[in-house]
Amino acid sequence: MTLRATLSVMLAATCSSAQSAEPSIRLTDIAVAGSQAVPSSDYREAAATAARGGTPVDIALAIAGRFEGSAQHIIQLNEGSESPVSSHVTVLRDGLLDDSIRGQRWDITLERSASGPWRIRNVQLAWRCWRGADTGRFIAVRCP
Repeated sequence: MTLRATLSVMLAATCSSAQSAEPSIRLTDIAVAGSQAVPSSDYREAAATAARGGTPVDIALAIAGRFEGSAQHIIQLNEGSESPVSSHVTVLRDGLLDDSIRGQRWDITLERSASGPWRIRNVQLAWRCWRGADTGRFIAVRCP
């Protein structure tokens, strides 16, 4: 067997065993055991994005920051379809390039008047860890 064929077989076996070790689960189905309020001082730039007329998704991504991982899902739910007065954006991230934090869940609530820009009302953050007792759900404390 050539070196290339050997490496291919080893890679296939590694991928297969990694997939069988943890069944595939959708990020939206992962339970949330708790989350932590994020102080407004941590998202001043996102508040400026909102004041400049940014969309709810623009604002949410400004809060969550740069994404470096394998999967990101963004879910936006508006109250009022033609002219929404509130919006809830959830940013789910998984496979982060971090040795302790596997994923994050940002829950962002926005509000606006009929003619005004969006305002950030609440930001909650939860973590999913690579190791420890709570690897299967999002929790309110940073990972060990």
